[in-house]
Parts: sequence; C-alpha cells; structure tokens
Amino acid sequence: MKKFIICFIALISISASQPTIITYDLKTAIEKKLVSCSFFGNDESTHYYQPVKIDITNLTNKNISIRIPNGQKFIADSTKVQDLIITQEELIALTPKKKELKPLFAMCIQKYKSASNKLTTYKLGDLADGSIKKISEEIEKNKSFNTLGQYTIWAITDEFPIEEIAGFQEKESIHYQKFVANLLNIPVPKYDSKKYETYYETARSFKRSVVGEFKYKFSRKNHVTLGLFNEQDIIVRELYNNPHEKPGKHTFNFAFDTENYSEPTYFIRMVVNGEVKINMKMEPNKRS
Repeated sequence: MKKFIICFIALISISASQPTIITYDLKTAIEKKLVSCSFFGNDESTHYYQPVKIDITNLTNKNISIRIPNGQKFIADSTKVQDLIITQEELIALTPKKKELKPLFAMCIQKYKSASNKLTTYKLGDLADGSIKKISEEIEKNKSFNTLGQYTIWAITDEFPIEEIAGFQEKESIHYQKFVANLLNIPVPKYDSKKYETYYETARSFKRSVVGEFKYKFSRKNHVTLGLFNEQDIIVRELYNNPHEKPGKHTFNFAFDTENYSEPTYFIRMVVNGEVKINMKMEPNKRS
C-alpha cells in the first residue's frame, strides 16, 4: 500500500510539472504580439494546393500553438494577384523563440487575376462566411486540394459555370456540381462523362493540335497531374490525372486544341503530389 501511495504521488507531481500549452488563433497571436510572421507566395506549388507560405516566429518564452482556421483569408499586396482562402486548418506548435516556415493549403478567390509567385506578399484578411466558407470546409473534408476544389471556389467568387466543375474524377466532379447547385438554389447540370477522355492520349479529334510527352521515373506511388497553365499561372485545362501512379518509368502524353486555347504563351506543368516538377513553356500560336 505504501509503494502504491508513493507511485501515485510521483505521478501527480510529474503531471503537475507539465506546462500547459495555450492555442491562439493566428489573428489573436499577432494582435497580442506573441508572434511575428510574414506571408508570401510558394512558387513550388500550384494556386490550388499550397500557394502560400507562412514564416512565423514565437516571440515568447513559452511553448505555444498557433491555429490558422479554415476560411482564413490572405490579401495580396499586389492588386494584380488573387487573394487566397485557407482550405485546411493548420496547427503550428512553437517552442520559445522558435521560427518555422510552413506551406499552407489554400486556393485563389479571384479567377481573373494572376496566381502568386515567390515575390508575392500577403497580409492577414478576415474570416470567410456564408457559401464560400461552406465550400472551403467541404474541400477540407474531402481533401479536394485539386482543380475541382478550385473551380468550386470560383463558382461562388467569380460565377464560374458549374457545368465546368469537371475533370478526370467524375464522381468528385458530380459531387461538387450538386454541392454548388444546392448552395445557389439552381438546377444541377447534366454531366458530360466523355468531356475529358480525349485529353489522355490522342489529338485526332482536334483541328489544330499541340502534342507532346513527359518522361519520368518514380520510386513509389504518386498522385500525378498534367496541366495547361496560362501566363498568369492559372490552370485552364487539366490534361492528365492519376491519383495512384505506380512506381517505375512512365511516358505521359498530352494534347490540346489551339483553336480553344489561343493565348500566345502557355505552360505545360507536371505536378507530383501537389509540387510542380516539370515546367515547359509553349507558344502554340507563334508563326515561324
């Protein structure tokens, strides 16, 4: 009995000695001067995955945790660059005086402006509410950090046509079309299941086509996409998507119709697990 009492007292003493770590919302932590931080563009990511990084330092002598909530907005300092909305809540644990650099899941909320780059800086905005907040929460719930999630955001912020919330993941496309239609109280469009099939391998149906290929080797399974991006670094067409690309050597063929994409310059990008691995500039309408 005596041994039990000694062990019990020791356990209480150890538990009592553990410091309580307080969690603060990012906005509160900044206002209380508990942290210093800056926000800037992440040029290793697309605009719909982790387009922004936070550089944050704990100014206190205590362990703290910083919460960046889903729906938090970041406002671009340049009026030419899109603002962002956080699509996955983040918790950042900081020991005393610790500095951390971390990419954040977010998406653009102004379709007709440019995406960010490494020179882009942001300031903290307000919290989203209403339909846009419901969508950002749905994106986090389903881990839809992809073009479909981005199109769904734009359907609310920029009147992006809901029938164009489409891609290689048919089930996910239909889900978000229905989700937006319910939010806006409008009819659900009929989904065209064949819309993306020709973009996998062939250009036979195109009047004026650009074709090409990427060769790549993977040591493990990856999520691989190919996308057509404009000069503003905004995706205009997904050309290939495989969430479960197997290890080994691969050749990725792509094609697109220059009659539909008539801007002078585009970029074909291979994105692996959200990170841009290959970036190829193309001038499909340039006359030699």
